[in-house]
Amino acid sequence: MRLRKMLGLDGLRGQLRFYTLLLVVLPILLALLCFSLFQRGHVVERERQSLVYSLRQECNVVRTWIDERVDDAEYFARIAAIMHSDSIDLSEYYKLYVKTHEYVKHIFYVGTDGVILASNIDTKGASLGDRAYFKDGREGRSALELIPVGRLTGNPACVFSVPITAKDGGFGGVLAISVHLKSLDRWLRENVAYSGSPVILCDTEGRILAPTTVMAAAGGPGKARVSPELLACGEKGGVYVGPDGREMLGAAVSLGRDGWRLVSDMPVSEVLAGYRRQMRWVVFGALATVALVLPLVLRLSRKIERPLTTLAAYARELRETRYAAACPIIRAERLPREVAELRDAFCSMAGEVRGRIEEAERLSVQDALTGLYNRRFLFSGGMKLLAASQRSGRPCSCLMLDVDHFKTVNDTHGHTAGDQVLVHLGRVLSGCVRKSDLVARYGGEEFAVLLTGADVAQAAMLAERFRHALSGAPCMVENRALVVTVSIGVAALRDQVEYGETPLDDLLARADKALYVAKAAGRNCVKVDKG
Repeated sequence: MRLRKMLGLDGLRGQLRFYTLLLVVLPILLALLCFSLFQRGHVVERERQSLVYSLRQECNVVRTWIDERVDDAEYFARIAAIMHSDSIDLSEYYKLYVKTHEYVKHIFYVGTDGVILASNIDTKGASLGDRAYFKDGREGRSALELIPVGRLTGNPACVFSVPITAKDGGFGGVLAISVHLKSLDRWLRENVAYSGSPVILCDTEGRILAPTTVMAAAGGPGKARVSPELLACGEKGGVYVGPDGREMLGAAVSLGRDGWRLVSDMPVSEVLAGYRRQMRWVVFGALATVALVLPLVLRLSRKIERPLTTLAAYARELRETRYAAACPIIRAERLPREVAELRDAFCSMAGEVRGRIEEAERLSVQDALTGLYNRRFLFSGGMKLLAASQRSGRPCSCLMLDVDHFKTVNDTHGHTAGDQVLVHLGRVLSGCVRKSDLVARYGGEEFAVLLTGADVAQAAMLAERFRHALSGAPCMVENRALVVTVSIGVAALRDQVEYGETPLDDLLARADKALYVAKAAGRNCVKVDKG
């Protein structure tokens, strides 16, 4: 309850605002949760498949280019086997080839002793016998090798080499085609169309061959390497954590030659950027919806809240005034139909309750037969009346009346006639007293009258006047005039309480005692308490 009050949810306006925002925000939260649990993996998986597919397509392009260079090397190797003694002619062939193949920088024929026999440039008998590709040629294997620092030019290069078979079938040397890494980089940029993160060409050890920008940023030729985590993603691709702690999506697809691979990766955050842009638009749309809907909701809440607040205040006023407050005036045409019906029903119900309460209060203090006050009110109202008299120092007296021979009336004429006699007596008695006096049916055929401001003599005079008025006004019972008489006892209020616990108990007891004296004296008379 305390939390509801703090959030303003204990009122209708707060609840309408809360649930409206909930209807808008909840789908967004669910969408974000769904993305986090399900869509994120789906988006990453879809991008992984696209990355692997693109790299495989580019591998076909690169593999074709490498195969062409190897085929050229094999072609020149066959020529070298035939013309190995004519180095001048071979060099001319090589120069012509380099002119027509812009990405190739050098082509050279290395003899069995590792010394260059022919080349498109002047090599002056340079020895390459210690190169790994020459050693592979001795074993009869072609090779692809990264040369961080070229011995002939000082530039980093990639060497495509094939062994030369001599006429006798033995080892005849090695034919090598050298492509500078800058040329390889330019060819890769022009022919590899993947537009995501840079496509990197690396050898079996992960050393970067191209692009040169990536190579330079990672330490230069021979030192720049692809991270082992990216290589571990393999042909199928996958997600790994980069050196900077970011999640990366990458793949490493083999070219099928000497362990060379095309690799590429991208931050997972970039993969999810498109979906996040969509989510931002969704959030923006939701906020715009809130901005448009909220004023309408507030207007509706005011139309409902104001009459309900008025009715709630009216309910509190009813409680405080014991349903005496009047129903508030609210223009029904400005209210929703249901609220207007609620207001009308509530006011009608309040009126009915007020009537029932008034009736209940009247019955609680009024005798149902005669319409006079009952015994209960005689004691509650009489105590207040005596207290007021004592405070003001004014006298107060009591008359106790009893219908003479009332049992005979009931036995002779019936109880209905008896009731008519009691009603007739009450009407005559009410006409003889003042409004400030209290007249009550004490019980059965007995009545009590509290006379304020009257001493015992005045009370006795009033009693006599009433006795004569009653005997002079017969009660009509079944078209017959029935003379009714009463015996009356009179007592005055005094300070000392002799009977009971309160002055009223004492006053009633002494008046009742005087009544019995009147009955003993023959009835139809007035007797005054002498105590």
